[in-house]
Amino acid sequence: MKNGIRPNINEMPGYVPGEQPQAGTFIKLNTNECPYLPSSRIADACMEVIQRGLNRYPDPMAGTFRKAASEVVGVPPEYIMAGNGSDDILTILTRTFVGENETLR
Repeated sequence: MKNGIRPNINEMPGYVPGEQPQAGTFIKLNTNECPYLPSSRIADACMEVIQRGLNRYPDPMAGTFRKAASEVVGVPPEYIMAGNGSDDILTILTRTFVGENETLR
């Protein structure tokens, strides 16, 4: 084990970001960025959260979100998984279901 890192992790190639457009009139979608400002409803909701205080951690189980999402998609809340972005969700799924020496294709 090198520097305390598992060999299978230490040998993984690092992420290489794709080419970023520098000129022209592109709508940049390759990094999950939106070219438009959020709606006023989103801005108002953000301000409400800020006014309540940002000095507390959110619910780690995302109960309010999972309940609302479950009603939209018609499944029980326990079927909904929330995370801090797609990378977090993929990490959770990989750690849960992929074996140490298993290759994903």
